[in-house]
Amino acid sequence: MNEGVAETKNFWISFLSKIFIVIFYFLILILFLYIPKIFRFMISDKKVINVYVFSDIISYKTVKEFEKKTGISVNLKYFDANNELISKFRINKGKGYDLITVSDFAVDILRSKKLLQKIDISKISNFKYLDKRFLGKYFDPKNDYSVPCFWSLYGIIYNKNKFKILEDLNVDMNWSFVFKDPKKILPQSDYKICMIQAPRDSIYLAAIHLFGKVDNLSEKELEQIRELLIEQKRWVEIYMLGSLQYYLLGEVVSLAVTESVYAQKILEISDEFDFVVPKEGSVFSIENLAIPVLSEKSDLSLQFIDFLISKEVCLENSLEYGYNPVNVESCKKIGKKILEHKSFFPEEKMFDRLHLVPNDIGIKRIEKLWSSIKLS
Repeated sequence: MNEGVAETKNFWISFLSKIFIVIFYFLILILFLYIPKIFRFMISDKKVINVYVFSDIISYKTVKEFEKKTGISVNLKYFDANNELISKFRINKGKGYDLITVSDFAVDILRSKKLLQKIDISKISNFKYLDKRFLGKYFDPKNDYSVPCFWSLYGIIYNKNKFKILEDLNVDMNWSFVFKDPKKILPQSDYKICMIQAPRDSIYLAAIHLFGKVDNLSEKELEQIRELLIEQKRWVEIYMLGSLQYYLLGEVVSLAVTESVYAQKILEISDEFDFVVPKEGSVFSIENLAIPVLSEKSDLSLQFIDFLISKEVCLENSLEYGYNPVNVESCKKIGKKILEHKSFFPEEKMFDRLHLVPNDIGIKRIEKLWSSIKLS
C-alpha cells in the first residue's frame, strides 16, 4: 500500500516538474519575443516622434540620416492635401502627431483655431539661414508657430515649337493663353490646355488675370471669376497638377498650368518646353513645419526641424522633389539651368508680383464656388 502511494506521489512530482519546465521555457520564449517591445515602450518611446507630412516633401533617406545622427526614431504618415490635414485636426486637435508639414494658408487656419504650439526659434540653429522673403508673412507674422522649409510658384509650361509665332509677334506667354478662347488669341492655333485641379489656386489665378489682385474680392468679382472658369472649360483637356508628361510629350495639349515643382521634371526630359511666370504675376506657396498643440515632444521635433532646414538636407530634399529651398545656402547648390531660370527663381521685380493665397474666402465658399464651376 505504501509502495503504491509512493509511486503515485513520484508520478505527480515528475508530471508537475515537466509542466513547470514547459511553462518556464514558454515564459522565456515570451520574454525573448516581447522584451524588445516592452523596452521600446518604457524607454525608447521617449525618443520617437510621429510626423504627418505631404507625400512628396521629405525623403526616406533623409529620415534615416536623422535617426542615425540623433538616435531619435521618426514615424512618417502621409497625407495629400491641406484640407485633409485641417479636417483631421478639427476632430482630434492633431493628437498623436509631433510634427507636420503644412502650407501657408493652412498655417493661418490652424493657428487661429489654437491647434499649433509656439516654436522656440532660439533652439533652431539653422533658422538664421532662411530667406527673409519667406518670413513674417500674414499666416504667421512673427513665425511663432511655423518654420518655412520650401516654396514653389505657379506658371505656364508650354511647347515652344507650338507657340513659335509669339517670337514673331513679340508677345510673351501670359495668362490670356490660359483664360481666353484660343481661337481669339491665335486663330491659326486651336489648342487644348491642362488646368490645375486646385480650387483655391485656380480662383486666385483667375483673379490675377481679371483684376491683378487676390485680396478683398467682392461677390461681383467672384461671379466674374466663376463665369470665366466656366467658359474656360471649353478648351481644358483635363484638370490635373502633376503627371503632365503624357499630355505634353504626347502633344495632347500645347500648354499646362502647373507648379514649378512639376515643371522642372518636364524640362529635365525635353528641351522642347519652357516654363514661364507671366508678367501679370502669379500665386506662390510656402511649405512649413509646425508642431501640433497636443504634442509633448517639442524638443525632439525642434531637432528634426533644425535638421530638415539645414543646408545639406534642405538641398537633398529639394533635388529629390523639386521644391525651391528656403535655406539661402542650399539655393547656391541648385543646378544652373534651374537657378538661373527667371521663372523658377524670379528676380525681385517679378517676385513682388507673386501672391500668397489669402484666407478671406472660407473653405466652404471656395468649395461651393468650385462645385458650381465643375457642374455647370
